[in-house]
Amino acid sequence: MSGQSWFFALKDSDLKDGNMKFVRVKGNPVLLIRKNKVIYSLSGKCKHMGCRLSKGTFSDEFILKCPCHGWEYDIRSGKYLGEKDEVLEVYENKVEDGEILVYL
Repeated sequence: MSGQSWFFALKDSDLKDGNMKFVRVKGNPVLLIRKNKVIYSLSGKCKHMGCRLSKGTFSDEFILKCPCHGWEYDIRSGKYLGEKDEVLEVYENKVEDGEILVYL
């Protein structure tokens, strides 16, 4: 048994389009981003030195940039866009009864 399940992350109304929010879901740092009405949920910590990605920025090209050293990730896949083969954990999510749930 894997123990994976859906867990509450944030009220849907608290994540406006074009914004991101850092939350802890069952102790896991999760970054929620709503872009073009789609919610993306990924690890909230950079693979490089563990900086909080919620303090970074994301662009129209779906690129999330870490505030500490400029590492860039594709928010759709979690893939690091530099030379290293790094990927942020990406979590499945859904909206149910006005709540954003994340599958962990």
